[in-house]
Amino acid sequence: MIMLFRLKYFAAILFAVILLGTLFLNSAWPARHIDQGDETVADKKSGLLWQKGDSYHELKKGMNWYQALEYVDLKNAEKFAGHDDWRLPTIKELKGLYVSSRPIKSKDGEKIGLPEPFRHGGSYYLWTNTERGLENAWYFGLGFKEEYFNLKDLGDLDQGVKMVRGKLNKN
Repeated sequence: MIMLFRLKYFAAILFAVILLGTLFLNSAWPARHIDQGDETVADKKSGLLWQKGDSYHELKKGMNWYQALEYVDLKNAEKFAGHDDWRLPTIKELKGLYVSSRPIKSKDGEKIGLPEPFRHGGSYYLWTNTERGLENAWYFGLGFKEEYFNLKDLGDLDQGVKMVRGKLNKN
């Protein structure tokens, strides 16, 4: 009888700890990336506003670095999501967006490190604003947090654009 009472008491305590712990965890770490409902995602930690999709969602093809700059210029002329100051992100900004534990898939079905609000995936490789000399620019691989550079006029790996706006972080 005493053993049954102790077991019930232990179960009640365990239930209370789990319930309170869940409530505490959910309120202690609010979502960092918030879908704004206008095809953008706000990053509360960095203060940046990201394009929710990427150029591949719209164009269904990759692009070279020069085409990436033209894509951003076009989106700024259209005032995408009400803004005209979109740009290519830095490598540091893309690294800050990367989340290794997310099962988001690229356009080719490969796992990429994007937070939940970017659940529709997109390009595996994204161009950055970072140049390497006169003829090369850096791009970022979302699969394993990879950094590469390529000739600016090549888009041979279907590189895409995920625009960003907000403070500009240096590499």
